[in-house]
Amino acid sequence: MIAELGLYALILALLVAAVQSTVPLIGAARGEASWMNLAPAAAGAQFALVALSFAALIWLHVTSDFSVLNVVLHSHTDKPLLYKITGVWGNHEGSMLLWTLILALYGLAVALFGKGLPPSLRARVLSVQGMITFGFLLFILMTSNPFARIDPAPVNGNGLNPLLQDPGLAFHPPFLYLGYVGFSMAFSFAIAALIEGKVDAAWARWVRPWTLVAWCALTLGIAMGSWWSYYTLGWGGWWAWDPVENASLMPWLAGTALLHSAIVVEKRDTLKGWTVFLAILAFSLSLLGTFLVRSGVLTSVHAFANDPARGRFILVLLGIVTGGSLVLFAARAGSLKASGIFSPISRESSLVFNNLFLSCAAGTVLLGTLAPLIADALHLGKLSVGAPWFNLVVPLLLAPMLLLMPIGPLLAWKRGDLREALRRARFAGVVAIVTILATLAITHAAAILPALGLGLSAWLLFGSLTEWTRRIGLFKKPLAEAFHSARHLPRSVHGMTLAHIGVAIVLIGITGSLAWQSESLLVMRPGDSATIAGTTLRFISVDENARGPNYSATRALFLAEKGGRTVAVMRPERRLYDNPPEPKANVAIHTNLVSDLYVVLGEADAQGGYVVHLFHNPLVPWIFFGALVMVFGGLVSLSDRRYRIDAPRQAARLPTPAEPRAVTVSLRYALPAVAFLALIGVFFWRLNQTGEGDTPNLVPSVLIGKPAPSFDRPPLYPGKPGFKTSDLKGHVTLVNFFASWCVPCRVEHPMLGLVAKSGITVVGIAYKDKPEAAQSLLAELGNPYARVVTDAGGRTGIDFGVYGVPESYLIDKNGIIRFKATGPLTEDMLKTSILPLSEKLK
Repeated sequence: MIAELGLYALILALLVAAVQSTVPLIGAARGEASWMNLAPAAAGAQFALVALSFAALIWLHVTSDFSVLNVVLHSHTDKPLLYKITGVWGNHEGSMLLWTLILALYGLAVALFGKGLPPSLRARVLSVQGMITFGFLLFILMTSNPFARIDPAPVNGNGLNPLLQDPGLAFHPPFLYLGYVGFSMAFSFAIAALIEGKVDAAWARWVRPWTLVAWCALTLGIAMGSWWSYYTLGWGGWWAWDPVENASLMPWLAGTALLHSAIVVEKRDTLKGWTVFLAILAFSLSLLGTFLVRSGVLTSVHAFANDPARGRFILVLLGIVTGGSLVLFAARAGSLKASGIFSPISRESSLVFNNLFLSCAAGTVLLGTLAPLIADALHLGKLSVGAPWFNLVVPLLLAPMLLLMPIGPLLAWKRGDLREALRRARFAGVVAIVTILATLAITHAAAILPALGLGLSAWLLFGSLTEWTRRIGLFKKPLAEAFHSARHLPRSVHGMTLAHIGVAIVLIGITGSLAWQSESLLVMRPGDSATIAGTTLRFISVDENARGPNYSATRALFLAEKGGRTVAVMRPERRLYDNPPEPKANVAIHTNLVSDLYVVLGEADAQGGYVVHLFHNPLVPWIFFGALVMVFGGLVSLSDRRYRIDAPRQAARLPTPAEPRAVTVSLRYALPAVAFLALIGVFFWRLNQTGEGDTPNLVPSVLIGKPAPSFDRPPLYPGKPGFKTSDLKGHVTLVNFFASWCVPCRVEHPMLGLVAKSGITVVGIAYKDKPEAAQSLLAELGNPYARVVTDAGGRTGIDFGVYGVPESYLIDKNGIIRFKATGPLTEDMLKTSILPLSEKLK
């Protein structure tokens, strides 16, 4: 009964969304006030119905109703209550319902807090929001029903992926969705403005708080996801440039640009068309991320689904929402005339510079994420873009923007004085130079790039404080007067300063973690000691029979000592969950807020020892603290009084029917629509290939049934044999490309052991990796390979057509490629594809 109630509520919400999408929009066009006033009521009803449906799904999970397929697939009676609740959005169907709930929540917020908006604008905004909600509700009902029944009902469920049974994953997706979906509000305001043909200071004032809410939520969501990856996956890192990580970073970059561009529209009545375009782009990139995660066009540790049918539906929705908005933009953007002019040296120019580099960074991440997929879809050859490329290109694009950030606020609007701005920032410049020289002196000139990174951080930190201290008169007037000035300074100024300081803190953390991380891999037995970064770790004991609520564990006890005293008690674990029966490492971390001591317990050896992976991660806590400071700065800005009062606008008048406008399409405004439609075409082509069997998990037909490329690779371990093409003859072999920097490789690792136990010879190729790093990974997780070799330059990977790691190739006794899997091997893939095929090949 509860499941049917939830389903009926969704159907009713779909009907309400249809009314919300059409009636107020027509009313705004005809000047019918009663029709426009229907929008807030419809938004409230829609939220109530979607909330009722979401509550029903939570109830079904909490009560373990195994007559519902979604509960069977993602829950279990032994699962703790917290993870029964979070399991609701730990799967495709539930996460889409959460997405739609947040979408309806934003619509309700406009209905409640948008009473100061012009009636026609509010009606159009809520209508556009209703159209988006209608599309997602239709998607859920047609392809992703979370209330589908199963008969007969099983006694118990399959459980939740152990990686998702974590407090960090309880809150990471909701905040991420609050950010993704929050950009729909800026999008709706942009479309409403294009329909009305009016973008002014009042419009920018209305858009900025909604964009700030989305930006804060997305910043927090990304930080929480990075934190989860850091302490859960046991790899010592916090960002891997996974395609789905990139999909969250792209709308964040576009949203950051939008926040700054809207300031120019509000203050100077210029950059109107560009700001509207950014509003469209930020939400479109959010939708693109949804498509990538749920369509099956790429494989990621974060992917929710790999269903081409769902992918086609989302692609149609993406085409209608983004394609339609870009066509409208091409038709109307030319009429958005800017009245403000400014010189090349001005605050406006600095914000344009900011937008330029943020947009280039977003485009670079988009290109790096999609280029391999596009090349594969068009059979242009294999292209691999990994972390080394992103780590090189993205910082080069963002460094000039960070260099200018302290100068921009010191420049005047319209026409600035660069010499005067540099004079005011001279103290920050001196601190930056001293920081660089001190770092070089301490490291004996061995850390030039880290010194520049810390110098840039110091420049940004003290440069951000320069404008704030100047505005309150600190050091120029009595402290009481400066404090009084600070109290009366607009909160947006405080928020901007805090956000920029947060960026500086994040940059310090990134620099320190990349430059001075140290690690040690060793086999330890109870009673042994090891030293890393001046801290001694004593292995006290190990309990091989520890129990948790739904798992068994091998739990070690370490004492961290420094200067003769104990500074931390650390208990790393290796867990084996009851259902599903999958292993998971539980990292022990001790932090002093300046650095982290990070201990990973690996597998046991035959002599009673355990592989222990130790990391000393300097300044990593600053990354997450800096992100919190950025979010706090955004919230302070959001509390500015200007966002709590009505924006100035022309005298109110009764709504009248919209006058017809001549449509003139400029080529420069049409280019985004043309480029997007071309991209949609590639995606449809890729999905059609998937439907015909040419999926990302299969080698293109020109390689299937062909001999493996010729190769001869040296061994990973000195003194061990290498591996060459002729060694493939005589037995069925799974060739697996992996890397220590690859997070999905860690997720896949238990599956390789199952493949080896089935009698298949498993050969590992460390792809574009340092030998010592690959050795550390295998020592920590265990070595399932019969032989392990290196491919540091990636030549063999190119010959095989490696898309990205992990990738696996099943090769028969004659050296003929029979199957390829891109992305982590899964239990389902083993049961349905690899193991049955290997039996035939044997």
